[in-house]
Amino acid sequence: MSGRSPRPRPPEDHVEALEPGDPRSVEAPAGAYRLLARLGSGGMGTVYLGRSAAGRVVAIKLVHPEFGADPGFRERFRREAELAATVGGGFTAPVVDADPDAPRPWLATEYLPSVPLRDAVRAWGPLPPDVVRYLAAGVAEALADVHGAGIVHRDLTPANVLLTADGPRVIDFGIARALDAATITDSETPLGSPGFMSPEQAAGGEIGPASDIFTLGATLMFACTGKEPFGAGPWHEQLVRLRSERPRFDRVPDESLRAVIAGCMERDPSHRPAAGELAERLADRPPEAAWPSPVAAEIDRRRREAENPPAPAARRDRTPVVVIAAVAAAVLVVAGVSAAVWYQGREPRAEAVAAPTPRSPSASAPAASPTPVGEIKFSLSGDGKVESLTYTVNGESTKVEDVDLPWEATVPIPASVPRTAYELDLKTSGGEVRYNVDVDGRLLTRGATFGGGTGHAEGIY
Repeated sequence: MSGRSPRPRPPEDHVEALEPGDPRSVEAPAGAYRLLARLGSGGMGTVYLGRSAAGRVVAIKLVHPEFGADPGFRERFRREAELAATVGGGFTAPVVDADPDAPRPWLATEYLPSVPLRDAVRAWGPLPPDVVRYLAAGVAEALADVHGAGIVHRDLTPANVLLTADGPRVIDFGIARALDAATITDSETPLGSPGFMSPEQAAGGEIGPASDIFTLGATLMFACTGKEPFGAGPWHEQLVRLRSERPRFDRVPDESLRAVIAGCMERDPSHRPAAGELAERLADRPPEAAWPSPVAAEIDRRRREAENPPAPAARRDRTPVVVIAAVAAAVLVVAGVSAAVWYQGREPRAEAVAAPTPRSPSASAPAASPTPVGEIKFSLSGDGKVESLTYTVNGESTKVEDVDLPWEATVPIPASVPRTAYELDLKTSGGEVRYNVDVDGRLLTRGATFGGGTGHAEGIY
């Protein structure tokens, strides 16, 4: 038997063909943006690959209609879009256009072929010290620009740092606050990602730029070691460790990086360096290496993928219309994963069970044949906690609380129903939760949440 380690699995493809129900353009004063492909979808909206009238490639976040009906959301969206547009520098994803007054508000940023730091480390392991130093310098400069614009990021994590051919880019600032304000449903859960919070953020106190410096240190520690500074597990366990334990800085293999990370993660915010100071300190050591070759190759593959997006899907009977819930590495200044669960006017009925038994649609659903011709299965796995989920098939919803993983539920598909509409919403906290929707053993939709948040999938089969 060979002792060779299994080959790391590269990140998933992230450019999907437009579905029949997707718009083909969004209007703008300078000319319409043509939508080319789907980059992902979450509870707040859908992210598209687009091209301006002048040929510029962008990532466009198109907000779901129900949020457009909320005047308060529109005002927050407008304010934060204007603020985010003031952020400059070479290490962020610039906002290039937005329309908060559109029937469905949207925002466009520069599209950058990239791999999230989180995905790169999970696929190919920790980065070499000189690469982490290069990464740290770029992210520190990005934070200096963000803080200079009067913005506190509040959720700097490995998922929000993109590795591009031109260096690291920081995403999901500014607008994240507008989206958070529209979607907070659990006041007992602190905002942010538990494994990458500052102590003051975890305590629910006021946070400032120094909080971002702490989470920068946590992100760099992940890049060096492949592990979260305060371990994995449910969010409340991570917060206990954050408040009571010191990170294992000795796991960082490089002494100079160890000192940088420890300085960033001082418990007293006043003892942490400012972003500009840190950027200058790290700039004294020019980068000695680009990204590791597998990362560089994946970035180039995504560049070519965006240059030749797949053709829009044709409408066919019983063809899956898939909505991928995990927002891919779209360079977009929107926190789509912290989304509310919306049921499109339907009230789900609660069931106080951990894992329901299979059930058939009720009499209020379309008339069903006594003999099902197939089944649709919802399944979840991972090491995170699922606080609640709702799955819906042809308008019939079932809600489950305190879900133990692994979990699955199966619903028969009647022969008399020509097309089956499905939807899955889940709320998670801590760890990783993966979710799939299958029909007769064939995958329709899959996604994941990391460190808590919400997941959403829907489609028509």
